[in-house]
Order: sequence, then structure tokens, then C-alpha cells
Amino acid sequence: MKDRFDEGDLPNFEPDGKVGLMATVDPDGLPHITLITAMQALDTRRLVFGQFCEGRGKRYAEERRKVGFLFLSLDRRVWRGTASWTGKSDSGPEHAMMNKKPMWRYNSYFGIHTVHYLDVVSASGAEPIAMGRVVAGFAKGALAKAAIGPRLGPAPHPGAMNPWTSAFVSRPGNLKFAAYVGADGYPRVVPQLAASCSGGGRAYLPGTEYPEEVAGIPDGSSVALFAMALSMEDVLVRGRFRKAGSGGFVDVDWVYNSMPPVAERIYPPLRLSEKVTAF
Repeated sequence: MKDRFDEGDLPNFEPDGKVGLMATVDPDGLPHITLITAMQALDTRRLVFGQFCEGRGKRYAEERRKVGFLFLSLDRRVWRGTASWTGKSDSGPEHAMMNKKPMWRYNSYFGIHTVHYLDVVSASGAEPIAMGRVVAGFAKGALAKAAIGPRLGPAPHPGAMNPWTSAFVSRPGNLKFAAYVGADGYPRVVPQLAASCSGGGRAYLPGTEYPEEVAGIPDGSSVALFAMALSMEDVLVRGRFRKAGSGGFVDVDWVYNSMPPVAERIYPPLRLSEKVTAF
């Protein structure tokens, strides 16, 4: 890791078609992941992202300031790192630049209303997605869930993920990324495309992608897993990490819908207002 981007990498962060992720830390010190397509580098030491809808991640970035980020380009290269939130604005050159991008310039319903600024703390160079390791991860997952899963006993929250969520997280074609909070308080984002579910209450990270980093996640720590499809469907699950070799299981106890129009928790269920029966 370096303390800045390479100058030649900056154009890769500009297209709207890339995947941009931001990991933050909630008030309880737990990791959270937000899809931020409107994020790019201003220069080798600064990032900016545009906000067009409300959600927890932007609030956590402002409140806690320590964030992790990941860019995935269309040619399947990854850049990762950490950054510090430094401010926001509802006007200025970056605000104008964001709203002139094709995705927002002709949007009749909403645009970028706020831009947020981040200072880069650490940044990797370009890392290609190793598809061979992803395939190996799916094979490893099938064996681990059959051999190790039963020894862990029942999942603490077997109904945390409904059938749609479980199938969506397990689907091979979907993109999946894990996040954890490092010892320095900065969250890290790690590609885990081979992640899958073991029932409705447990997810498995095989660790074939970035094995040393996944193996270094402390047993019992909180891990978030973000799954998304290119159709722009996505879901975020989170739970306690249980090490198993170079990978591990996540006992899911929290599920979050981050898709518009309303980003909110799915599990544990929210207590809604009572139905009005008298007028």
C-alpha cells in the first residue's frame, strides 16, 4: 500500500460504469458498505463522491470520518484503500462536474445534491481479479459447508436471510465484497466473489481471494458482506466471523436493503406503525 494513487490510474475512476464501494463504521463500531458509483479521484491524494439519495453510509462517513474504498473497473481491475472524510459542499466546481456527468445531466427526477471530500490514507495499485481463485473458492465452499458447517451447530439466526437474499448472495454471477474494521479503526473492503450462503443464517467466505487478508480477520469480529448484480440489485448482510482455515463463516444477524427509494434494515424486522382501522 502507498499513500497515494498512481497518476496514470486516475482515468479509471472517472466512468459512471465502474463499481465504487465505500466501507464505513457505524455508531456501534460495526462495518457497513455502500455502493457509490459517483466516486472518483480528484488527484493522487484526494477522492470525491456525489450524494443523490439518503442512506446510512454517507452519514457514517461524516460522523466517524474513517472509510475504506474500492474501485472495480470494466476490465476487472481493482483498486482499494482507506481515506478520511474531510468535508462536504452543495456547490462549487466538483458539484458542477458531478452533475454534468451523463448519468446525472439528463436525470429528470434527481441529481447530485451534495459532494463529499476524502483524503487518501492508503491506496493499492491495480490488482486484477483472479478468476481462477474465484472458481477455486466455489469448489472450496461446497466442501467446507458440507464438512465444517455442521460442526458449528445451528446458526444463531437461521431466518435472518430470506430465500431471495440467500439465493442472491450465493449466485455465482453476482459481485460480492466483504468489509471488516482494522486495528487502526479504518474499514477495509476485500473482494470475495466466491462467497455463498450456508442456509438462511450463515454465509461462507472461502478466502481463496486475498487469503492472507481474510485469514487475518480476527475470530469473532464483525464482517459485512455486500452482494450486487449488474442489474443494480444489491443487499448487505452482517454478522460475527467464525474462522475456518484460510476462510470463515459469517453468522448473519443483520440484513439491510440499500436500494432506493428507501434504504432500511430488513432483519431484525422493524416494528411498523399499527394499522389504522378507525377514522
